[in-house]
Amino acid sequence: MAPSNSKEEIRRFLTLGMKLNVSFEFGPDDKMARPATFIGLKDKHFVIIEIAEKDKEEFVLRKLENTDVVVRGIADTELGHIVAFKSSILTTIAKPTFLLFLRIPSNFATKPVREHMRYKVALNGMLTHNGNQYQGNLTDFSVSGCGFTTLVEPEFTKGAFVKVESTLNRFISADNGCHIASVRKMPNGWFVGISFEQEVRMTSELKRELLELSFKAGQA
Repeated sequence: MAPSNSKEEIRRFLTLGMKLNVSFEFGPDDKMARPATFIGLKDKHFVIIEIAEKDKEEFVLRKLENTDVVVRGIADTELGHIVAFKSSILTTIAKPTFLLFLRIPSNFATKPVREHMRYKVALNGMLTHNGNQYQGNLTDFSVSGCGFTTLVEPEFTKGAFVKVESTLNRFISADNGCHIASVRKMPNGWFVGISFEQEVRMTSELKRELLELSFKAGQA
Protein backbone atom coordinates (compact mmCIF):
# COMPACT_ATOMS: atom_id res chain seq x y z
CA MET A 1 0.00 0.00 0.00
CA ALA A 2 1.44 3.35 -1.05
CA PRO A 3 0.91 6.35 1.28
CA SER A 4 -2.23 8.11 0.11
CA ASN A 5 -3.56 10.13 3.05
CA SER A 6 -2.32 13.20 4.89
CA LYS A 7 -1.91 13.34 8.67
CA GLU A 8 -4.99 15.55 8.95
CA GLU A 9 -7.15 12.59 7.87
CA ILE A 10 -5.87 10.04 10.37
CA ARG A 11 -8.63 10.66 12.92
CA ARG A 12 -11.15 9.28 10.44
CA PHE A 13 -9.45 5.88 10.43
CA LEU A 14 -8.38 5.46 14.07
CA THR A 15 -11.19 4.77 16.55
CA LEU A 16 -11.05 4.30 20.31
CA GLY A 17 -10.33 0.66 21.21
CA MET A 18 -9.15 -0.26 17.69
CA LYS A 19 -6.85 -3.31 17.70
CA LEU A 20 -3.43 -2.77 16.14
CA ASN A 21 -0.31 -4.72 15.28
CA VAL A 22 2.90 -2.81 15.98
CA SER A 23 6.33 -3.78 14.63
CA PHE A 24 9.23 -2.36 16.66
CA GLU A 25 12.50 -1.85 14.76
CA PHE A 26 15.27 -1.66 17.36
CA GLY A 27 18.00 -2.42 14.82
CA PRO A 28 18.69 -4.13 11.46
CA ASP A 29 18.46 -7.59 13.04
CA ASP A 30 16.40 -6.71 16.09
CA LYS A 31 12.70 -6.47 15.38
CA MET A 32 9.62 -7.44 17.35
CA ALA A 33 5.87 -7.30 16.68
CA ARG A 34 3.22 -7.05 19.38
CA PRO A 35 -0.52 -6.31 19.54
CA ALA A 36 -1.67 -2.94 20.85
CA THR A 37 -4.84 -0.91 21.33
CA PHE A 38 -5.51 2.63 20.08
CA ILE A 39 -6.25 4.91 23.04
CA GLY A 40 -6.37 8.38 21.50
CA LEU A 41 -4.49 11.11 19.69
CA LYS A 42 -3.69 14.81 19.77
CA ASP A 43 -4.08 16.35 16.34
CA LYS A 44 -0.75 17.06 14.59
CA HIS A 45 1.20 15.89 17.65
CA PHE A 46 0.96 12.23 18.72
CA VAL A 47 -0.95 8.94 18.67
CA ILE A 48 -1.41 7.04 21.96
CA ILE A 49 -1.41 3.23 22.01
CA GLU A 50 -1.58 0.77 24.89
CA ILE A 51 0.56 -2.36 25.15
CA ALA A 52 -0.92 -5.35 27.00
CA GLU A 53 0.34 -5.91 30.55
CA LYS A 54 1.56 -9.41 29.64
CA ASP A 55 3.93 -7.92 27.03
CA LYS A 56 5.21 -5.10 29.23
CA GLU A 57 8.21 -7.04 30.59
CA GLU A 58 9.67 -7.43 27.10
CA PHE A 59 10.23 -3.67 26.92
CA VAL A 60 11.71 -3.06 30.38
CA LEU A 61 15.36 -3.13 29.28
CA ARG A 62 14.74 -1.51 25.90
CA LYS A 63 15.44 2.09 24.95
CA LEU A 64 12.12 2.99 23.39
CA GLU A 65 12.37 6.73 22.71
CA ASN A 66 12.88 7.38 18.96
CA THR A 67 12.51 3.68 18.11
CA ASP A 68 10.96 3.26 14.65
CA VAL A 69 7.62 1.47 14.49
CA VAL A 70 5.23 0.27 11.79
CA VAL A 71 1.57 0.27 12.80
CA ARG A 72 -1.19 -1.72 11.08
CA GLY A 73 -4.88 -2.20 11.80
CA ILE A 74 -8.35 -2.50 10.29
CA ALA A 75 -10.43 0.66 10.56
CA ASP A 76 -14.09 0.73 11.52
CA THR A 77 -15.13 2.34 8.23
CA GLU A 78 -17.86 1.42 5.76
CA LEU A 79 -15.39 -0.62 3.70
CA GLY A 80 -13.18 -1.75 6.59
CA HIS A 81 -9.93 -0.15 5.44
CA ILE A 82 -6.56 -1.64 6.31
CA VAL A 83 -4.49 1.21 7.77
CA ALA A 84 -0.68 1.26 7.87
CA PHE A 85 1.86 3.91 8.78
CA LYS A 86 5.44 4.38 9.92
CA SER A 87 6.28 6.44 12.98
CA SER A 88 8.64 6.59 15.95
CA ILE A 89 8.17 6.60 19.71
CA LEU A 90 8.06 10.04 21.27
CA THR A 91 7.83 8.93 24.90
CA THR A 92 6.27 6.28 27.16
CA ILE A 93 4.27 5.98 30.37
CA ALA A 94 4.62 2.79 32.42
CA LYS A 95 1.86 3.29 35.02
CA PRO A 96 -1.00 2.68 35.58
CA THR A 97 -0.94 1.11 32.11
CA PHE A 98 1.86 0.86 29.56
CA LEU A 99 1.27 3.63 27.01
CA LEU A 100 3.36 4.61 24.00
CA PHE A 101 3.16 8.06 22.44
CA LEU A 102 3.93 7.91 18.71
CA ARG A 103 4.68 10.87 16.49
CA ILE A 104 1.84 11.66 14.09
CA PRO A 105 2.88 10.21 10.70
CA SER A 106 3.25 12.68 7.84
CA ASN A 107 1.17 10.31 5.72
CA PHE A 108 -0.37 6.86 5.93
CA ALA A 109 -1.72 4.18 3.62
CA THR A 110 -5.21 2.71 3.44
CA LYS A 111 -6.80 -0.06 1.42
CA PRO A 112 -10.47 -1.12 1.57
CA VAL A 113 -11.09 -4.70 2.71
CA ARG A 114 -14.78 -4.94 1.95
CA GLU A 115 -16.22 -4.87 -1.53
CA HIS A 116 -19.57 -3.50 -0.37
CA MET A 117 -20.56 -0.41 1.57
CA ARG A 118 -21.41 -1.08 5.22
CA TYR A 119 -24.12 1.07 6.78
CA LYS A 120 -24.05 1.76 10.52
CA VAL A 121 -27.44 1.05 12.10
CA ALA A 122 -28.88 0.62 15.60
CA LEU A 123 -31.74 -1.88 15.55
CA ASN A 124 -33.12 -4.33 18.08
CA GLY A 125 -32.60 -7.85 16.82
CA MET A 126 -32.66 -11.55 17.59
CA LEU A 127 -30.12 -14.21 16.63
CA THR A 128 -31.14 -17.88 16.81
CA HIS A 129 -28.79 -20.88 16.80
CA ASN A 130 -29.88 -24.47 17.51
CA GLY A 131 -32.95 -23.23 19.37
CA ASN A 132 -30.98 -20.79 21.52
CA GLN A 133 -32.03 -17.17 21.16
CA TYR A 134 -29.74 -14.19 21.65
CA GLN A 135 -31.29 -10.78 22.18
CA GLY A 136 -29.12 -8.00 20.86
CA ASN A 137 -28.65 -5.23 18.34
CA LEU A 138 -27.93 -5.05 14.64
CA THR A 139 -25.03 -2.58 14.38
CA ASP A 140 -24.25 -2.58 10.65
CA PHE A 141 -25.63 -3.90 7.39
CA SER A 142 -24.37 -4.49 3.86
CA VAL A 143 -25.58 -6.57 0.93
CA SER A 144 -23.14 -9.32 1.97
CA GLY A 145 -23.74 -9.46 5.72
CA CYS A 146 -24.36 -7.67 8.99
CA GLY A 147 -22.96 -7.09 12.46
CA PHE A 148 -24.73 -8.13 15.66
CA THR A 149 -23.91 -7.41 19.30
CA THR A 150 -25.19 -9.32 22.33
CA LEU A 151 -24.54 -9.40 26.07
CA VAL A 152 -24.85 -13.20 26.12
CA GLU A 153 -21.74 -15.28 25.44
CA PRO A 154 -22.32 -17.14 22.14
CA GLU A 155 -22.31 -20.94 22.12
CA PHE A 156 -21.42 -21.05 18.43
CA THR A 157 -18.24 -20.54 16.43
CA LYS A 158 -17.20 -19.37 12.98
CA GLY A 159 -19.05 -21.20 10.20
CA ALA A 160 -22.19 -22.01 12.20
CA PHE A 161 -25.54 -21.35 10.53
CA VAL A 162 -27.85 -18.94 12.32
CA LYS A 163 -31.07 -17.01 11.85
CA VAL A 164 -31.14 -13.24 12.28
CA GLU A 165 -34.32 -11.25 12.79
CA SER A 166 -34.78 -7.48 12.61
CA THR A 167 -36.98 -4.95 10.85
CA LEU A 168 -34.70 -5.32 7.81
CA ASN A 169 -35.82 -8.92 7.25
CA ARG A 170 -38.45 -7.79 4.78
CA PHE A 171 -35.63 -6.97 2.36
CA ILE A 172 -33.99 -10.40 2.67
CA SER A 173 -35.24 -13.52 0.90
CA ALA A 174 -36.53 -16.19 3.30
CA ASP A 175 -34.25 -18.80 1.72
CA ASN A 176 -31.12 -16.66 2.07
CA GLY A 177 -29.17 -18.39 4.85
CA CYS A 178 -26.76 -16.77 7.30
CA HIS A 179 -23.54 -18.11 8.78
CA ILE A 180 -21.09 -16.81 11.37
CA ALA A 181 -18.06 -15.04 9.92
CA SER A 182 -16.50 -13.97 13.23
CA VAL A 183 -17.06 -13.80 16.98
CA ARG A 184 -15.20 -11.18 19.00
CA LYS A 185 -15.24 -10.38 22.72
CA MET A 186 -15.84 -6.71 23.45
CA PRO A 187 -15.64 -4.67 26.69
CA ASN A 188 -19.42 -4.97 26.93
CA GLY A 189 -20.58 -8.23 25.41
CA TRP A 190 -19.75 -9.89 22.09
CA PHE A 191 -19.69 -8.80 18.46
CA VAL A 192 -20.84 -11.34 15.87
CA GLY A 193 -20.04 -10.91 12.19
CA ILE A 194 -22.64 -12.56 9.95
CA SER A 195 -22.42 -13.37 6.23
CA PHE A 196 -25.38 -13.91 3.90
CA GLU A 197 -25.22 -16.92 1.58
CA GLN A 198 -26.50 -14.72 -1.25
CA GLU A 199 -26.00 -11.00 -1.71
CA VAL A 200 -29.08 -8.99 -0.83
CA ARG A 201 -30.44 -6.94 -3.71
CA MET A 202 -29.85 -3.24 -3.03
CA THR A 203 -33.18 -1.78 -4.08
CA SER A 204 -33.88 1.94 -3.90
CA GLU A 205 -36.24 1.25 -0.98
CA LEU A 206 -33.57 -0.66 0.97
CA LYS A 207 -30.95 2.01 0.30
CA ARG A 208 -33.32 4.74 1.48
CA GLU A 209 -34.10 2.74 4.62
CA LEU A 210 -30.40 2.17 5.36
CA LEU A 211 -29.55 5.83 4.85
CA GLU A 212 -32.29 6.86 7.29
CA LEU A 213 -31.18 4.25 9.85
CA SER A 214 -27.54 5.24 9.45
CA PHE A 215 -28.41 8.89 10.02
CA LYS A 216 -30.40 8.03 13.17
CA ALA A 217 -27.58 5.82 14.46
CA GLY A 218 -25.15 8.69 14.00
CA GLN A 219 -27.39 10.99 16.02
CA ALA A 220 -27.75 8.55 18.95
